Amino acid sequence: MEVKTSDWLLQTTPIISPMVTPRHIEFILDSLEKTLVDDIAGDVVELGCNIGTTSVFIRKMLDVHKKEKKFHVYDSFEGLPKKREEDDFSIEQYTEGSCRCSKDQFLRVFERFQLEVPTINSGWFSEIDNGKYPDNISFAFFDGDFYQSITDSFHKIYHKLSKGAVVCVHDFGWEKLPGAKKACEDFLRDKLETICEGVGGVGFFTKLEATE
Repeated sequence: MEVKTSDWLLQTTPIISPMVTPRHIEFILDSLEKTLVDDIAGDVVELGCNIGTTSVFIRKMLDVHKKEKKFHVYDSFEGLPKKREEDDFSIEQYTEGSCRCSKDQFLRVFERFQLEVPTINSGWFSEIDNGKYPDNISFAFFDGDFYQSITDSFHKIYHKLSKGAVVCVHDFGWEKLPGAKKACEDFLRDKLETICEGVGGVGFFTKLEATE
């Protein structure tokens, strides 16, 4: 039986941090691959790249398909922002400034795997200039953890998604970070799309129409 590309990548590439599981990565890669096979127009973005755990797999999937797509990553490199009331204040390990890593750490990961480095955009999502986000996007991965970060991610890229583009949202189904799911549901409430929960609790939806 033919091995799926995502399975092969997971068999040959170590997961360098516990922030994502093999099931998460498999679902994200399968979703990305669908946009590549369907030849959806636009570039690939990851909002919340941290040390680059998922970024490595996204880059490898793009390399397998040899598509002329640019890969853009975004991170404050200052850890998590402040929580809002929509987030769970009882979870002590996810506090302001936690999960911090540096841009240099991210670069060292890509050097270790000898991969092409994506375009790195440093800053809080809302403060990064709109021109730093590609005009057309075929696939997006959100890993902002908290309500405000996910909301800001939507505001920055939703209108740039091509028809058929896929968005995956980490922690959508995880009760310890309820702000992620709440942000998705609030933003999409008046949109055509409905977000669903996929494998491992990753949220996902397909853009039904390009935004005028």
